[in-house]
Amino acid sequence: ATIGAEPTGPDDPLAAEGQRLLGAFMAVLRGYEIAQADVDHALRTLRSLCHGFATLQSADGFQWSADVDESFEWLIAFADRGLRAS
Repeated sequence: ATIGAEPTGPDDPLAAEGQRLLGAFMAVLRGYEIAQADVDHALRTLRSLCHGFATLQSADGFQWSADVDESFEWLIAFADRGLRAS
């Protein structure tokens, strides 16, 4: 997680990884008909979904019986339906 971490400059690996992640999310969003005015909102939504899921999983926050991989697939399908409807 990079929350609260600031790159020290353009050569900082954190800056490069942040740009790589942003590029990956943008590539996903190009597959949807999202208005330019909504791109920032869509990026924040995707990042929040993925970051939240990963944070909970890494903290052993999924104690229920459902398979975690199936839950992640459900999350992705849910996000896909929402992005298609936007």
